[in-house]
Amino acid sequence: MPNPGPGVCLVCRGPSGAGRGVCFACSVVARRLGLGLAPVMPARLCPLPSALYAVLLGYKESPVAEERRHLGAVVRALCRQFLVGAGTDLRAAAGGAVDVVVPVPSTTRTGLSPLARVEGLGRAVTDALAGAAWAPSTLRRDRLGAAPPLAHMRPHARGFTVQDGSTVVKGRRVLLLDDLYVSGSRAQSAAASLRLAGARAVVIVPVGRVLRPDRVPAHRAFLVRQSRRACSTSVQAGQFSGA
Repeated sequence: MPNPGPGVCLVCRGPSGAGRGVCFACSVVARRLGLGLAPVMPARLCPLPSALYAVLLGYKESPVAEERRHLGAVVRALCRQFLVGAGTDLRAAAGGAVDVVVPVPSTTRTGLSPLARVEGLGRAVTDALAGAAWAPSTLRRDRLGAAPPLAHMRPHARGFTVQDGSTVVKGRRVLLLDDLYVSGSRAQSAAASLRLAGARAVVIVPVGRVLRPDRVPAHRAFLVRQSRRACSTSVQAGQFSGA
């Protein structure tokens, strides 16, 4: 993933326009939410279409139970790999060691988050982040007729209910785990709910930061730039090692 800086959003690490520190989506979501946004540390860029997007959609949407289990295992491995490697950066973003890991619920389904239903994910997370607790029931999306509406670029600070907030998140550093990050409306709404419940800090970690190179020229150009940087870094690393 690219580091925040010129051309890279300071919040979500997606593409930002020339001279803009924050991308258009983050600007709109922050204004409509009425709160500052939580920092986002995506595990990977996720162009649509791509194999990664197919995994992150299929693990929860596939009509075949065996395929959902298989793709869930892939998601579990991706989460663990990222969290093991990003420990130092996560501590810097959260201002210290992560205390609690909370998955983001769906906006259209009540009950546990799709990530919370992935077999073994909680154990993988707590193994990767020593001392952190897995709290899959902390956030809840109330009955859809009663909960404030959430949609693309339409966040709401009360979009989710925090269960037992005083004991689970108050004064804690929370890692908010998500599968896909598009505009950030859902994840930032969840982060706002946690902060209003007393969380000391919230960092959002989506497995995939969605980009639409097929529809948005800026996304296509961004992916080309990141690919070139990755190739350049790889070549330099090879030269340094004498390869």
